[in-house]
Amino acid sequence: MTDPHADATLLPAAVGVTLGAQALVVLASLVLPVTAALVLPAAGLPQAAVGWYAALLFASGAVSTLFTPQLVAALGPVRLHQAMLASAAAGLLALAIAHPVALAVSALLVGVAYGPANPASSALLARLAPARLRNRVFSIKQVAVPVGGATAGLVVPVLAAGFGWQAACLALAAAMGLAMLAVQPWRWRLDAGSLAPRGGGLGFSAPFAAVLAGGPTLRLGLAALCFACVQFTFSAFLVTVLVTVAGWSIAAAGLTLTVGLLVSIAARLALGWVADRVAPSRVLGGLGVVIALACLACLGLGPATPAWLVWLVAGLFGFAAFGWNGICLAETARLAAPGRVAAATSGIMMMIYVGACLGPALFGALFSATGGPGAGFLMLAGLALAPLGWLRLRG
Repeated sequence: MTDPHADATLLPAAVGVTLGAQALVVLASLVLPVTAALVLPAAGLPQAAVGWYAALLFASGAVSTLFTPQLVAALGPVRLHQAMLASAAAGLLALAIAHPVALAVSALLVGVAYGPANPASSALLARLAPARLRNRVFSIKQVAVPVGGATAGLVVPVLAAGFGWQAACLALAAAMGLAMLAVQPWRWRLDAGSLAPRGGGLGFSAPFAAVLAGGPTLRLGLAALCFACVQFTFSAFLVTVLVTVAGWSIAAAGLTLTVGLLVSIAARLALGWVADRVAPSRVLGGLGVVIALACLACLGLGPATPAWLVWLVAGLFGFAAFGWNGICLAETARLAAPGRVAAATSGIMMMIYVGACLGPALFGALFSATGGPGAGFLMLAGLALAPLGWLRLRG
């Protein structure tokens, strides 16, 4: 699958471009969750709307990922990353309007940016990464998610406190525009060798066919769905839970999110190295157990919970609930048929986005119905343990 004629110097550039662009899109997706206590009252919405926003965002991402194989073929992965940054910037501008309809538009636009990131980058990296380094390369690129999340947890509260949350949205939108320009010098060299074949079965149904054919790819997709429920619920609700249940400030809650995401950066790098030496399915199964333990540890969360314990649990979430992605995408690329990496990754991403929609929405509904997060954390623990059986099945 790796192109033996590819310039070895292009791999670091490809990782840098895809990692940087995806980190900015992830940052854009977390601006509302981090500032929800300020934004939602201004828009006349309840705090549970965080879950609605996240669900709409990832529903939009699920739809846009279906079109990624065609977009990679038509534009190339780097040009597509530039388009993602433009859509994310537009979503932040819509968010600054502080109206329920504008928030919905913001979720849709940021979701359109989020959807193509992994299929487009996988099509590029699968061509350039040697097989012996596959899990490490994909895991390095996937630190984009915690880097973007950690940046959101650190920078967005500071900007919102110093200049107002709407000014923060405008400043971050401008940063997306600058990133589009910064990527341009690499566009021709990277896109020239990585355009996917036109036609050849890369239609709208290709991602569905790649996953629903069954076998290890389907089992991998089901595990990704369950883990995604936890990962995206943690990102969407941690700040809100700490503010409303534990009585923390937005800044302290955002710092805790950052703690978890910083841990996940090191975790992804370490887990990628391990998965190049140990069966990836075993690594993923072990992560499911750690995720469940972290969820159960949240059942006693309250104002009396010491900060160090909250940070420890956040670190467990960062290690396990964010550590699986690079391994999953590397396995997807390994299992994909030649020329079908983008389609197979789009199919797996569809499963992930289903989880990203279901997790926050169900957690938010349980939060509203019970008046606390306990039932939601029990649900997430069950989902984390569900894949243990079928991950041991090997195709």
